[in-house]
Amino acid sequence: MTPADPVSPSPRPAIPWTIGLIVALLLATYIAMAFTASLGKTLSYDEGEQLAVGYDIWLRKDFRMESANGDFVKRWATLPYLFSHPAFPGESDTYWRIGGAYEVGREFFFQCGNNPEWLMEQGRAMNVLLGAALGLLIFLCSRDLFGDVGGLFSLGLFAFSPHMLAFGGTVSTEMSICLTLLGSAWSVWRLLHGITWGRLVCSLVFFGLLLLAKPTALVMFPLTAIFIVLKLWRGRPLAWRLGSPRMIRSRPAQAAVFGGLILLHAVVGWGTIWAHYDFRYAASPDPEVAAIAFHREIADADPISPAATAFLAWSNRTHFLPQGYLRGIRLLLGENDYQPAFMDGKWTLGGWRTFFLYAMWVKTPPALILLAFVAVAGGWAGWRQKRAHPEPAGETCAAAVRPSFYEAIPFVGLTIVYFGIAMMQNLNIGFRHILPIYPAIYVLMGALGAVWLKRKRWIRAGIACVLGWLVFDSASIYPNYLAYFSPVAGGPAEGYKHLVDSSLDWGMDLPALKRWLVLHNPDDREPLFLAYFGTGVPEYYGIKSHRLPGKPEWRKFKAYTLTPGIYAISATLFQGIYTQAVGPWNKTYEKFYCGCGQNLMLYETTARDPAARAALLEKYPQRFWDHQYANFEILRFNRLCAWLRHKRPPDDNIGYSILIWRLDANELHEACSGPPVELKDRPLQIADR
Repeated sequence: MTPADPVSPSPRPAIPWTIGLIVALLLATYIAMAFTASLGKTLSYDEGEQLAVGYDIWLRKDFRMESANGDFVKRWATLPYLFSHPAFPGESDTYWRIGGAYEVGREFFFQCGNNPEWLMEQGRAMNVLLGAALGLLIFLCSRDLFGDVGGLFSLGLFAFSPHMLAFGGTVSTEMSICLTLLGSAWSVWRLLHGITWGRLVCSLVFFGLLLLAKPTALVMFPLTAIFIVLKLWRGRPLAWRLGSPRMIRSRPAQAAVFGGLILLHAVVGWGTIWAHYDFRYAASPDPEVAAIAFHREIADADPISPAATAFLAWSNRTHFLPQGYLRGIRLLLGENDYQPAFMDGKWTLGGWRTFFLYAMWVKTPPALILLAFVAVAGGWAGWRQKRAHPEPAGETCAAAVRPSFYEAIPFVGLTIVYFGIAMMQNLNIGFRHILPIYPAIYVLMGALGAVWLKRKRWIRAGIACVLGWLVFDSASIYPNYLAYFSPVAGGPAEGYKHLVDSSLDWGMDLPALKRWLVLHNPDDREPLFLAYFGTGVPEYYGIKSHRLPGKPEWRKFKAYTLTPGIYAISATLFQGIYTQAVGPWNKTYEKFYCGCGQNLMLYETTARDPAARAALLEKYPQRFWDHQYANFEILRFNRLCAWLRHKRPPDDNIGYSILIWRLDANELHEACSGPPVELKDRPLQIADR
């Protein structure tokens, strides 16, 4: 008789109270570390719009604004607002009417009379709970494979991961996609090996939430196909526990059952999407407002493939999916494939195939890499031991500590498939886009707890030391978890040389900058020149500055001369990303810079001669000169950064994301008027991938 798979339904031993207590303590530690670290930070770049859009959905049933990043976390994180009732921009607000999510977020936090810190704390507290749920899920998955000790080992790796702590304390889609993708992969795999009401409901819930978590949920489709092929290829009976228990043995019968499950998941997922959008096709209850947002979207849209265009057109005609969801798909598919990217002192348009490999190398704690190698060796040893000494008949997977490779397929498959798809993408803007593979890796590393901790004392002592190293790494970077970089890359202080954007600098360190200024520049004795990447408001934190070019460009333009003083520059802008003069300094930029400078010198020479100025303005209107000033300022800033990259390491840093220099007149003259120290032949070219 062909035995059933070990993944088939079977009674599970209860979690001992001592294990449950340790789990609770680890999760409480994670919650405390992640949440308290977030208290001294301002909004991340995307956080304001995430929370504003989520509250707008609850408040006005409005689905026009920013759907590409997933709505699950937006709804979840803003649940407390339904009780605290913060003020929100009115329906006559210009930015709200055109669907300007980032601008509405800025108004919501800093211009409506709300307390920004209180709003952030409410949203972040909810997001930390998602992180805790992910930690519990990791424990349960690992326990399923490696027993109680293995589960605790995996949970410990999660709880002290600087990446999980960073994004657990920041409202973004990372925790929601990690939770729902891992839960969906695990529950689908278990459902394919034993159909019970509990497994079916679990799978449907995770899948429905996954579709709302982030468009990368699409990775679940090829993953499910792989699971089904492997299950059918294995040829073991399928346990059916809906109604009268029985075993389904033939492959055609199993394939028919799987087809029915796919159809059921599709219907439930489709219904979940419609339920989120209140079963309404129109993105807004106000047709006029919806039309404004629609025309703005079309005007700003990037091109997409003909097949995608045809699908979206058909969906719009038939109302197959809600308009808001389709808009999110359109925005995702239309993302600029040639977005500038920075890695290890190099720039390109369109990214590199090796970006995520490099990001994992410089951002992953060495202790985790070392433990991963040990876990692979331990898993191999356990597999060989299991082949030599098979488990007694009837022993369950939950009780076993030497699972077969087959039982680990959902986590191995998730890691390989997700990473493979990520490497084919052109969007190399942040390490966080590869984050969903880490929970699966933590689960697999439970093999250490199950195998190696039962070995000799010196092996246990060695593993304990490496774990202590991992905990020390997390403690030493507190509260700047986002800025974690491995010692092999020089640590967080050298991070800006390797990666920027959300891998290091997400605009969250304005409060820390203010604290630094109080200590090092009391009474604003030296002028501050600030180039800020982020959606916080420096003025709210009492930061008085001359604003250099930033992202988003919300400052009021005013021409000024660079003078000796303190220069605070966000790492992302320092490396020439998201400025209008992207990338390294080159001959084209130098030519435009010199041309703008000469034009402005001519303009300035007419300042004392009204007749000459009038004649000049008649030939070239004032808007021409304003444009010249704006271009000159952008190019001057990029030339200054190029000089600093080669001549001056930062004097200090704020949270490792805002770099500080004190520059004198000679340095400024050399940087802005001297021979360029960085001069490439041409601007960035599209990457050869």
